[in-house]
Amino acid sequence: MAKLDPFSAQIVQLVRRMPDEAILALVRGQLGVVSDAAAPPVSVGPSRLRLRRGRPKAVRASVAAKVAVKVAKRVGRPKKRTSAARQRVLASVERVVKASKGLSASQVARATGIGQVRVATALRELKLGKRIHQGGDRRFARYAADPRTAEQASLDARRNAGGPIVKKGRRK
Repeated sequence: MAKLDPFSAQIVQLVRRMPDEAILALVRGQLGVVSDAAAPPVSVGPSRLRLRRGRPKAVRASVAAKVAVKVAKRVGRPKKRTSAARQRVLASVERVVKASKGLSASQVARATGIGQVRVATALRELKLGKRIHQGGDRRFARYAADPRTAEQASLDARRNAGGPIVKKGRRK
């Protein structure tokens, strides 16, 4: 057998430690074989199976079976569609941005009371839909109803930005 690179060798070791049922389920899933006896396909990975050398084969098999059930439940789920809650977040963020003369993402989050991650996602979606506009980038990014206002807000933020805070008596 040819010498394997470290990643391939790790995959081979992982497969050798897998229970027979998990290997069969994986192969059946890759081949698209459907039968009454066929178990659902198993997502293989050390973090999923959590197989350890010290465990008895029966325990490893039960862990693989639990993982297979979770994967089977996940496979049949439909794709997420835009929900009413998502529409409310988008409308709220859009309303706050359009009522201002340019706000940063954190200012929008404070004004709406919504978390920064959700606001950032909403801002990105609204920007791609051309419902709002962004001026500047990174820490000087500002969002407004039109591109001119957004760019002006970004320039103002850049002009008013303070430098690093230095304690008295210390030089950089």
